[in-house]
Amino acid sequence: MTVTTLQPAGFPLIRLDDYGRGILSAVRQGFGTHRVIYAIAITAYAWGLVECSLVGLPVNYGLVSLVSGSSVLFLGVLIGAWLAADLFRLWRAGHAGSPSLALLHRLQTDILAPSRIANAFHAFLANGIFFIGFIAIKKSIPLAVPFSWDQTFMTWDKALHGGVLPHDLLLPLLGSPEALFLVNVSYNLWFIVLLFCFFWFGYARTDSRLRQRYLIAYLSLWLVGTCVLGTVFSSAGPCFYGFVVEGANPYASLLDTLKSANAIYPIWAVPTQETLWQSHLAGHGDVEGVSAMPSLHVATSVLFILQARAWGKRWAVWFTVPFALVILAGSVVLGWHYAVDGYAGALVALFCWWLAGRLAPAGTAGEGLSSRPS
Repeated sequence: MTVTTLQPAGFPLIRLDDYGRGILSAVRQGFGTHRVIYAIAITAYAWGLVECSLVGLPVNYGLVSLVSGSSVLFLGVLIGAWLAADLFRLWRAGHAGSPSLALLHRLQTDILAPSRIANAFHAFLANGIFFIGFIAIKKSIPLAVPFSWDQTFMTWDKALHGGVLPHDLLLPLLGSPEALFLVNVSYNLWFIVLLFCFFWFGYARTDSRLRQRYLIAYLSLWLVGTCVLGTVFSSAGPCFYGFVVEGANPYASLLDTLKSANAIYPIWAVPTQETLWQSHLAGHGDVEGVSAMPSLHVATSVLFILQARAWGKRWAVWFTVPFALVILAGSVVLGWHYAVDGYAGALVALFCWWLAGRLAPAGTAGEGLSSRPS
């Protein structure tokens, strides 16, 4: 029997059958090293199925398919950029051999290395299982525990900010249409940063303890934040305050400001909030789940800071700290959250990072938290 081989000139022989066995072996081993991540994912999935059954809502798999498709596309873009950078490096170095064969070798020994494929398989599989349950839980919250904390959180916001609502403090600085547009761009950029960090750790070649800690903290944030605290402190948020609390709406002027700005520059929060509320009323839709407390935008942004500090790269800390502050401010001026939602999100991030430090297995790189995902 002839074994298919690939041997780029100047590089060691690569046997495809050995390569395939290496992938299968790494995937099998990964089920054990990712056991904590799978436990969190399966917990959320089972919880979501049970809660949807109890409140009479269907489980929606459509959003997970959309996110999976976006993830594959994003991964393809990253690999393409990776190869383009390698090609440029080869050109700068005056590489005398075939660049195509050199890039093929890089694909098989690094970019598509068995350990990297196995790590990605487990990270993305656990993430997919988790978010099926997460979406089910989030959209069930108002039916399981009707919104009842909005007025309390508005009162707390006033008490913590000298008797003034936080958005009134921020609007003199961020209330112009131009500023609101830039804030909303940054707020939406959060999703790109979130994806990048997840891919950075999920697709890492080395299953370091830092990688494990980040992934455990990442899933724990959503579980503890929205699924637990979001249920206990069920609230809709400032943008929906007038729909859930009787009497005068203290956020009416903020919403008018956002709508006026949206007539000049695209403030995507405005139509998204309208779509989200209509989906809430209908019980289904492309964007589902109304839950304000705590702010997971802020929680994950604080998680970015914590992983940057553990990674030990000063430039990453310099980016993540101001980014988290912009996200906190944006969550308030765009009407998504009460300020206390953001403060609570930051505390949840600190707790989940600490918890993940205790739960994270050593990984294949040993105990060092500074082990760089590569």
